[in-house]
Amino acid sequence: MTSTRDSILDAAESVVAREGGARLTIDAVVGESGYSKGGVLYHFRNKTALLEAMLERMLARVEVEVDAASTRAKAEASPLAPAIIEALLTHRKSDATVSVALLAASAEQPELLDPAREYVRNKVNDVLSDAPDPVTALIALLTIDGLHFNELLGIDYITPEQRELVQARLIRMMQEMYS
Repeated sequence: MTSTRDSILDAAESVVAREGGARLTIDAVVGESGYSKGGVLYHFRNKTALLEAMLERMLARVEVEVDAASTRAKAEASPLAPAIIEALLTHRKSDATVSVALLAASAEQPELLDPAREYVRNKVNDVLSDAPDPVTALIALLTIDGLHFNELLGIDYITPEQRELVQARLIRMMQEMYS
């Protein structure tokens, strides 16, 4: 069963996905969620608290996927870096719309991204310390960021087929690095 807090966050994500980050307001979330304004404010005292919770939840989703990939890699005695890179590629497809809104919101309040920055720093260090060629691993991570921001910012100059080919090559490059 979904908690009230999660239902409100789902509603906030729906507003962002449909209308964009600029339209994310407490009133919009009230309208989307069906809860009273007092009910929404009980869980999130203001829009900043709502954004923080949205970011925390998004980061938690990434952590679950990356940690699961890391655990599988360790259990199979497989290299860590390709597993993390594949998990990041997969995740970034699923949260793109919400990412745009949260990125825009964080432009006004950059400190909202501090937990994400810390998590990313730690995962990058994990990948680099595991990789036989840290520069190739860093190139792969930067390429993932480029693909992600290309899509988020609507630049998208590559076709979906080209994106799939690049992603497959990145994963293969990382696997070959361990051969």
